[in-house]
This record gives sequence, C-alpha cells and structure tokens, in this order.
Amino acid sequence: MKKTIFKIAISLMAIMLLPIQAVQACCGFIIGRQLTKDGSTLFGRTEDYPYYPNGGKHNKNYVVVEAKKYKEGDQIVDESNGFTYPRAASEMKYTATYDSARGDGSNGAFGEHGFNEAGVSMSSTVTAIPNKKVLEKDPLKADGLAEAAMLDVVLPRAKTAREAIELLGKVIQEKGSAEGNTVVVADQKETWYMEILSGHQYVAVKVPEDKYAVFANTYYLGHVDLKDKENVIASEDVEKVAKEAGNYKTDKDGNFHIAKSYGPEKYAEGDRSRTYAGITLLDPKSKITYEDEEYELFRSPTDPNKKFTLEDAFAMQRNRFEHLNGRFVPDDQIGVKKQGDDGANDAVRKDQYKYALGNENVIDAHVYQIDPKLPKSFGGKVWLGLGPSRNTPYVPFYGNVQDTYKAFKPQTATYDPNSWYWTVWHIDQMAIKNQDIFGKSVQDHWKMMEKQFIADQEKKDIENYSLKDQPDAAKAAEGKVTKDSLEMSDRLFQHFKDYEKMMEKRLEAAGRKSDPYRASQPDDKQDPSTPEKPDTPKPPQTTDDANKTIIPAPDYTAAPPTHDIPANAEGNPNNRFGYAAKANVQVFGQPAVRTEVPQVQSPTPQVPSQATQITVANAEGNPNNRFGYTANSDNGKNFKNVETFVNTK
Repeated sequence: MKKTIFKIAISLMAIMLLPIQAVQACCGFIIGRQLTKDGSTLFGRTEDYPYYPNGGKHNKNYVVVEAKKYKEGDQIVDESNGFTYPRAASEMKYTATYDSARGDGSNGAFGEHGFNEAGVSMSSTVTAIPNKKVLEKDPLKADGLAEAAMLDVVLPRAKTAREAIELLGKVIQEKGSAEGNTVVVADQKETWYMEILSGHQYVAVKVPEDKYAVFANTYYLGHVDLKDKENVIASEDVEKVAKEAGNYKTDKDGNFHIAKSYGPEKYAEGDRSRTYAGITLLDPKSKITYEDEEYELFRSPTDPNKKFTLEDAFAMQRNRFEHLNGRFVPDDQIGVKKQGDDGANDAVRKDQYKYALGNENVIDAHVYQIDPKLPKSFGGKVWLGLGPSRNTPYVPFYGNVQDTYKAFKPQTATYDPNSWYWTVWHIDQMAIKNQDIFGKSVQDHWKMMEKQFIADQEKKDIENYSLKDQPDAAKAAEGKVTKDSLEMSDRLFQHFKDYEKMMEKRLEAAGRKSDPYRASQPDDKQDPSTPEKPDTPKPPQTTDDANKTIIPAPDYTAAPPTHDIPANAEGNPNNRFGYAAKANVQVFGQPAVRTEVPQVQSPTPQVPSQATQITVANAEGNPNNRFGYTANSDNGKNFKNVETFVNTK
C-alpha cells in the first residue's frame, strides 16, 4: 500500500516538480532529561496511517531482529522503492516495529523505531515536505533512502547516537534521500534531532537537555551555528543549495533560517493544530497563539520548576483537544452521533474541527525513556502503545529483550483475534463509535493500569541499576528480562481479550453489534450477496500451553486465560471517522481545511440505562481484568478490582 502511494508521489513529483504530500500525519516530541522528574530523556512519536483504503487500520509487528554476519556483496533492499545498501560484515541485534505488510514486494519494512544492543534508540520518521524551489535544485531520489528502510540501515551498525547521525548523512550524500523526514536518535549520553531537507541536504543538532520539542509534518529548525561541529552535523552545501534555489531565507537577525528556506511558506493546518495542542498541553502558560507564523522547536517551560513525567507524554499522544475547553473538536468526529442524535444537528462550527494528536489514523504510538542509570546494553525502555493511542495502553519493554510475545507477530491484514494490534484496534473502535455507552471509561481503565506499570517498572529499574558497571552480568540478565516481558505480555493480552469480550456483551445488551472482521476490511470492499466464509479468520485454538497458569509479578491478580472470542457475523460499517483515508481526499498538496466526507451512520442507539451493566473485574471470581488496576485505587495501590462501563463524559 505504502509502496504504491510512494511510487505515485515520486512520478507526479518528477513530472510536475511538486513536493510530496500524502496527507502525512505523524507527530514527534522530545523532553530533555533536565525537564523530567526522574532525570530520564523522553522522546517518541505517533505513527499515522491515513492512506485509502486502509486508513487507520494497518497491522504492526513488534519484533527482535537477531544479530547476523554477512558476506561481501550482501545488500539490504528496500522493496518500497528499490533502494539498496551494503550490509555490514557483522550486524547487531535490534528491536523494530515493522509493518505486517512486508516481505512480499508490495509494501516495505517500515521498522519505525527500536533499540540496538549498543543501547542506541531511534524513531524514524516524521515525514516533512520540502518546498518546490528547493526540489527543483536538489530533487529527491526515487530510489534513495526512505522511511521504509531507514531503521534497518542504521540500528544494526551504529554504536552511538552521533555515529547514527553521521551514518545517515553519509548514506544521504551517497544515495540521496527519497523523502523529506525528521529523525530522532538517542543513547544514554546524547539525543540528536535531524531534518532531512531535500535530496542530499540535512541538518542535525544535539538536543539541549533543558528543552522540550513538539514537531509534526514539517520543518522547525531556525538558525543554527553550522560551524559548531560538536553540536551540529550538517551537509556541506545546505546554505549553498538554498541560495541557488532562490529560497535563501533569514531570521529577524539576518541569519540563515533552515525551516523557512527548505520548508513550506506556512504550516499545513494539521501540522499547526497538533503542534499547538502539544505545546499548550505541556506548557499551559505558554504565550504562543494558534495563528503564530512559526513555532520555535526547542522550548523552555514557562514555569521554570516544571518537571514532566511519562504520563505527560502519554497524555500528549492521546490528546484530543480536551485541554482547550471546546475551542477545537477532533475532525474524526464530523458526522458522529452526539448525545443521541444522528449528527444532523451538529452544533460544532466547521472551523472548530481540527486534526488531533490522538486521531483516527494512529496505528502505533511509542515513548522512549532513556535512563542513564541502567546498563548501556539495556538502552532504556520503550513504552509501546501499539494501536490507536486514544484507547490503547502503554506497555514497558527494556531495549535488550531477546524476543517478543507471540501476539505481536501475526502478519494478518484484517482482524485477527490472536493479534495484539487487531485486538486493541477493535477495543478502540468499539469505544470511539459508542461514546454514549463507554464515554472515557476505556481510556481511564488503561490509565489506571499504567500507574501500576510505572510503579512496577521503577522496582525493576532499581534492581537493574546494580548492573550498570557489570557488562557481563547485564548481558546475562537478558534471559530474565525477556522471560518477565513475555509473561507480562501474556497476562496483559488475555486481559485485552476479556475486556474486548465484555465490551461486545455490553453492546449486545444495548441492541448493537460489533463485527471487527468486516470493519477491518478495506474501505472499498464490496459486500458480496453471499458471505465469503474464507475471509473470516478461525478463532484461536485452545492448547495446553495456552491454559497453563503463570505466576504473575507482585500485585497482579491472575485468572485462567479466556479464549472464547466470538466472531460476530454482522456489525457496523468500518472506518466511519477516518475521512483522511477516503478516496476523494486530496493526496498531494496541503489543503488548509480537510474535506468533509459523508459519514455512515450506525443504527440509533438504545438508551444506555436500559441495558444491563457489565462488570469488568476480578471481584468475587469474575474471570476478567486479571491485572485488576481499575477504578477504585489508593494512589495506584491496593486496587479493588472494580470497573463498570458507564458514560463518564
């Protein structure tokens, strides 16, 4: 899918000399270690998939790529555009979050983010769009380095963050870049932010430890000292190309301004809305306005005593303008039923609908926590929100895991009950399409669990700090780290299945249905007169292994796994919110206002109070919520294991 879009974009660009714009929608952030409560560096990104006909539903796999030796002449080949690059003789182990649609020549790998065994972490990329004048002088290369292959080029060989940036620069100089992109790379000592500006031009800067940044799909770097080789890595001709392109722009002091020279004249609306929302959420007292001509990249909180937490990062990636008191409404809510009407009486002005950080197209959200007190080989933790960030829990994994849980690996293109991604996707779909029933109860459920995750992870970190100066012992600990992560993943995934089933029962009690098998099909799929039985995946098979009892970590309440997952034959139409993924949306160019698409309406809901209340709990033997981190808590401790689906709006 991505490969097809990419090829079309490149062809049009070559013919029309227009910049690529495929309704890109990722958004990244960085928080320096001096601004966090625990002294760790935080960075991450939402990965959006707004591409018709599968917008917002695109399976991802979280996996470990084993270390491997290669012979001379072996090459990495990017199936998305034909890019090739020589393999290193010996490549390191690393984690990656790949597209499931890879390996068959139709898509590309899109590893997106990960840790390697040297402790280097990377998030690649937030797509950015070079301007027309620059591309006429230094065009993108159709077979150059693209997002699809970037992680697999860098992480197997870079032993430091600086080395990763230098390698990226070398590859871009030699092979060219297929896209404009922004990239973040970190190790325990440094964090680097890089803007790939055109076919062969780039600038990377070491991130100040006392700053934070929010960046959507455009360029943000202003003036930097290109002579500062300690803190800046840049292509030799970055100023020269801008001048020769006739687009050399300066700041108010007359200094070379990178973003103005290489980026668009003004921010696209979706870039502005997410950047503004992210900054004002992290810094409510900020003096910025929505109409500002540009947003400074590296920022200081207005309150000099402000310290950020993991939960602040999660909240930003989930943000749907809640903090703006009704000024904006997520544009995936156009036409959605509101308080029982059919959407026809929507009182929201069209100019209030904006593209949110926690939008309908997010397929992967991640927060990297780089803790310098951990052993180097651990790297840190990735808090993985695989699926739609608005209703998906963030789960911690050390960077040195040797394997990942089986539910992260199914390469299925449509709903699969054995898949982590498809399960949390379905939970999100039920929550967002039935807000009159669920309100914010699903997200609140995950938030409570995350409090316990954070507390448990802090205990594990303290245990592992002692290995900081013992590299052999740290290496030996990988087996235990992996075992713990697999057992935690198993318990959590079974909780997902229980929770999914309870939500389905709640909808049934309200006279509604949810058919994830049909809803996960492409938007342009035509329903046959006779149902196509082969398209429906088989329910998971119960095995002795699946029914084994696993002794959980402290504070967890385990219950036997439940695998009785029904496959509903009928249900709601799919993707009614994702108009960014509709066929009639402009793919190239940056429209100031997204085109509204007629929405498919679901049947008029029953009054929630008429339905039986479904309890999701371990209370009194209920085989659900095996983690039990729910409503009644005492500052994250002594959870009472009670949760009900109620309208909490």
